[in-house]
Amino acid sequence: MVAVPLGGPVTVAVVASPEYLRRVPAPRHPDELVRHNCVRLRFAGAGVIYKWEFQLGSRLVEYEVKGNLTLSDTLFSVNAALEGVGLAYTFEQLVLPYIRAKRLTRVLASFSPTFPGFYLYYPSRRHQPTKLKALIEYVSRRTS
Repeated sequence: MVAVPLGGPVTVAVVASPEYLRRVPAPRHPDELVRHNCVRLRFAGAGVIYKWEFQLGSRLVEYEVKGNLTLSDTLFSVNAALEGVGLAYTFEQLVLPYIRAKRLTRVLASFSPTFPGFYLYYPSRRHQPTKLKALIEYVSRRTS
């Protein structure tokens, strides 16, 4: 197998609307998430609800959060946060424009992990389909 990076590292962000944070004080530690309505993410294929991951010192710790809304799309969770539903766990790059516009507030930033990023994996074959070859060339140009 060959792995081609689809960009650089990705950092996680937990965000909420200022309106939500007026109703419920912002958590200062992941342990305080039990007092919050968290917008949960269900992996569509497996049906598993994603456990939020936080960096506590040198350890990556998973938290099983509670909430009255479970979605299978990260963009919808950002929209739910914008509407004041609760806290959303998503990629920093997706919410930076909303944070800059003060429509969302980031919480728990000091606990947010950074992951290596996404990769395109494909078999190392001599005769690749033309479309796959074009995609690999495109991705390689964009990430180099």
